[in-house]
Amino acid sequence: MTVSLQFLGAAGTVTGSRYLLESGAARLLVDCGLFQGSKALRQRNWAPPTVPAEEIDAVLLTHAHLDHSGALPLLVRQGFSGPIYATHPTADLVDNLLLDAANIQEHEADYANERGFSKHRPAQPLFNVEDARRAIRALRPSAFHQPLVLGNRLSAQFRRSGHLLGAASILFSVEGESGAARRVLFSGDVGRPTGDLHLPPEPLPAVDYLICESTYGDRKHPDIDLKSALEDIVHRTVAKHGALVVPAFSAGRMQEVLWLLKQLELERRIPLLPVFVDSPLGLESTGTYLRFARELRYGALGRMTGEHVWPAQTRFCAHPDESKAVNRFDGPCVIVSSSGMATGGRVLFHLRRRLPDPRTTVLFVGYQAEGTRGRMLLEGASEVKIHGRYIPVAAQVCQLLGMSAHADRDELLAWIEGAESRPGEIFVTHGEPAAADSFVDLLRSRGYRARAARDGERVVLV
Repeated sequence: MTVSLQFLGAAGTVTGSRYLLESGAARLLVDCGLFQGSKALRQRNWAPPTVPAEEIDAVLLTHAHLDHSGALPLLVRQGFSGPIYATHPTADLVDNLLLDAANIQEHEADYANERGFSKHRPAQPLFNVEDARRAIRALRPSAFHQPLVLGNRLSAQFRRSGHLLGAASILFSVEGESGAARRVLFSGDVGRPTGDLHLPPEPLPAVDYLICESTYGDRKHPDIDLKSALEDIVHRTVAKHGALVVPAFSAGRMQEVLWLLKQLELERRIPLLPVFVDSPLGLESTGTYLRFARELRYGALGRMTGEHVWPAQTRFCAHPDESKAVNRFDGPCVIVSSSGMATGGRVLFHLRRRLPDPRTTVLFVGYQAEGTRGRMLLEGASEVKIHGRYIPVAAQVCQLLGMSAHADRDELLAWIEGAESRPGEIFVTHGEPAAADSFVDLLRSRGYRARAARDGERVVLV
């Protein structure tokens, strides 16, 4: 029985995670993510599928972020009708994330048509709410370490990867004709061994093949005190009588930001400020974090009720009118809104309103992929295009570098070197070319068989 792997995304980039694993008659997708960032990448979302959707038997998700799950409604629209396996917390997060993404797709298409800034007549959403609901109905939650029988001589299990609530590496076991099993592990996004909320990644088991992310494969995270760094940024913004705008992923990073702000309040290191969480999805995701608090570090949320988790003057903006009211607020405040890379969502309205104001501070708290507005702002753009208009940038733009949910170069290497035995071969993926190539060089210097995956490449594993 031949087992092959094809890289359909996240090769040479950090977005569009998608891998095709074929074993006998089974065709499986590991992740089904949206391409984000540059126009060339975003256009790939509209391209015909490499593999007919109706020929895919099942999808297994590493975690809920849209660059790993966001194309599921599109896959369903194209004809996929199989199960989608995920951990219980991931399934809970994905439920809300996909509906939110579909609503944003529909709203932005309507907004583009109303304002006439789209090149397409009329602008169409990539997928709609009904597509998202059909994908959600296909979700099959699974416990960590529970064996999933996926086909003849093929099984899988989820293992904690530490990146996000519910995030997993996926370990496949494939039994050959001789009876010997080959083990293939997809790392997903590997979290850090230390952190405020999420558990550390589980040790790497013995595997024949490892498909490993390399988002930070060419660098080490700075060793800084996150609370002190955030405290300083808040005080500098308050001194200007300005707004601190924090683009943040609604699942994971938003909860970490609120948690850190709350700790600083409790320690009386920052003043009590209005904290606007302009993300209905953020409220839903925070509810998921509370429901699955047992999957977080001991004491991070525990049995505390929601009112104790976020800052005292937190206001969740569910309705669009509440969101618009935030932009009329003039005075020191914190605005936490999605998306985390400023590629879409409500944060664009806040950036459009506040980027020209020198009193504003824009704080990025996660990785900014090449071609995203977040990356452009961090690289010093004097203006950015939002909703068809060029917006001048007078705001201060900064980044909380130590707040990444991804393991850095040294942490990834330590995770691999802590394996039960050396992986037979490592395919490095989910990294921009410089990061992936640098990590390959590091692995080879330690005696590992490693190479960077190429987009569209198909390799025979067994």
